[in-house]
Amino acid sequence: MKNIRTLLFSAIKPYSAILFLDNKIAGLLLLMISFINQSVALSGLAAVVFTILFAEFLQFKESYLAQGFYIYNSLLVGMGIGYIFAPSWISMLLIGILSAFTFMLSFMFNRLFSVYKIPILSLPFSIVTLFVYLASLQYSGLLSTLMNNATMYDISLPATLSGFLKSLGSIFFLPNNIAGAAIALIILYFSRIIFIMAVTGFYFGIALHTLLIDSYMQALHNPYAFNYILVAVALCGIFLLPTVRNFFMALIGVAISVVLTDAIVMLFNYFAIPVFTLPFNITVISFIFILSIIYYKEFNIEIKATPEASLANYLSKIFRFGEIPTKIALPFSSTWSVYQGFDGAWTHKGEYRYAYDFVKKHPNGKTYLSDGKAPQDYAAFGESVLAPVSGYIVDARSDLKDNHIGEVDHINNWGNYIIIRSDQGFYVEISHLMQHSILHETGTYVQEGTIIAKCGNSGYSPEPHIHIQVQDVPTIGGFTRQFLFSEYIINDKLFYNQIPALGEDITAVVINKHIASKFLFILDDTFAYDIYENGNNVGRILFQVKMDETGKFYLTDGEQNKLYFYNTLKEFYFYQYKGSESYLKTLFILAPRIPFISSQSVTYEDYLPANLTKTPFKRALTELAATVHKELYRQTSLYTFDGEKISSKYGEVSICKSHKGFATLTFGTTELKLALEKHL
Repeated sequence: MKNIRTLLFSAIKPYSAILFLDNKIAGLLLLMISFINQSVALSGLAAVVFTILFAEFLQFKESYLAQGFYIYNSLLVGMGIGYIFAPSWISMLLIGILSAFTFMLSFMFNRLFSVYKIPILSLPFSIVTLFVYLASLQYSGLLSTLMNNATMYDISLPATLSGFLKSLGSIFFLPNNIAGAAIALIILYFSRIIFIMAVTGFYFGIALHTLLIDSYMQALHNPYAFNYILVAVALCGIFLLPTVRNFFMALIGVAISVVLTDAIVMLFNYFAIPVFTLPFNITVISFIFILSIIYYKEFNIEIKATPEASLANYLSKIFRFGEIPTKIALPFSSTWSVYQGFDGAWTHKGEYRYAYDFVKKHPNGKTYLSDGKAPQDYAAFGESVLAPVSGYIVDARSDLKDNHIGEVDHINNWGNYIIIRSDQGFYVEISHLMQHSILHETGTYVQEGTIIAKCGNSGYSPEPHIHIQVQDVPTIGGFTRQFLFSEYIINDKLFYNQIPALGEDITAVVINKHIASKFLFILDDTFAYDIYENGNNVGRILFQVKMDETGKFYLTDGEQNKLYFYNTLKEFYFYQYKGSESYLKTLFILAPRIPFISSQSVTYEDYLPANLTKTPFKRALTELAATVHKELYRQTSLYTFDGEKISSKYGEVSICKSHKGFATLTFGTTELKLALEKHL
């Protein structure tokens, strides 16, 4: 491995990964703490080094080692051996052999388990140590180095507190109060959620175990009680989001692990084999497997460095982009009215409740002219129907006649219809189309916004309207699933990823390609801005477009600050900021989203992540509060866009007329002006 920094990080990261953290400082501190028992520390380090060397020998990519979990199982194996046997050439030989085996087992399990989206946890460690302790019974040279594990340094504490600290230390094979206290402080500093769940999980498990065995002290000094800690943290904060529901899920998991631990102890005692983390692995893997099958909503899809970061990431996404992942555009242009929505009063019931019906009104406020006895009297009849998604037309019908008003087709309820398979894999059905109006054949690929048919009055339709629903099957009349409309306008207010209410008049968004062209940023685009304070030029700053190792684009200012952005061809938005105080951070606050919209002026709300506007202390309190009620994390701001500039209480950003990007950023007494002669 040529990159020394990557090598060092790969060696340190496994220590923090044992506690579900992703932080090199935490890893370094935990490494230092491990030297409370030098045998454990040296054996663990040896396992890490042997694993990295073995991975280098196999020519594994650095990215594999950087993930941490390929190495931390080897680290646990090494520390486990060091906990029982003093360092010797025999123990080091055994660590080298088993580190290589553990690494291969970790890699193999990860590939197999990833099919079911199940983490490997410390299962390789549990399996390998099982073999180690069985095999070591025959190694006389190794048995001569058995340790009594009496630590030289410790302090006396009340039994209730000491039991928790020793269990926490036991995760690193350091069952003493000093190690446990140091580890607890590290956890508390880096993640309050992990700390709370560790304490809760431990004492809940102890309380339940006490009820079962009728001995508090025996339960408190159970050497495998650390499994309660690991289960609680994993099920409420790491693999599942830290929410109230998952809090109780974690308690159920702890209860199961209590019984499993006792059962496995009874089984393994026959061979004098330690249980270690086997109860934790069985419990958590079982939960994740079952919950993944039922598509549990509160899975932590993107595991971040801490539960707080994972929760913030999740809340940022649902507040800005909607909690429902399925999103479609409106199937029309201009202004239409909601005739029936989800759980409608007439036909949107049961498995068909997630659907929308739209009608169009004449200037007189009615959907029809004259006496409304003919379909042609209705404003919707003959209007263009647009593709709400990009995808292939998989089924269609257009031979049915349009009904006279007052008549309906009971046999062909859906009337003429078209079904499109979206690029995301779901299906959109649009029904009650005009006879012979479908413009594309089955198998044709259509882009979102393409005219595909005309609104009619076929099928079970009381008057001309557009019926639209999302489903999981490509056949007519499939059961519906929830969805959101990606954008629409009501009374000059722009709504994103929501659904309108019954009776509301909504206007479809028309994309302004000229504005869209201003944000077609490509790699290495550079924007130079002159900085003015109270009208005086005080310097210059450069923003440059870069791409990270995962293919995501961001703006950087050369100071390790990164502002990630995305262009959907309908809007441009910033979605993540990494760094300290900077003009890039201010840009995120001033213009989190730029709609590519042809309109005089619209207002819209957008959500700002807490790390942009709150102090670290207030952010920590908000994150804790959000575990109980997520709305406490919501922070919305109102923005106005007139096609040239975006205004808010924070300031103003204008779009450059002749070049790509922003022309000016104005906030407080500061203004940034694009230096066109330096724009590349």
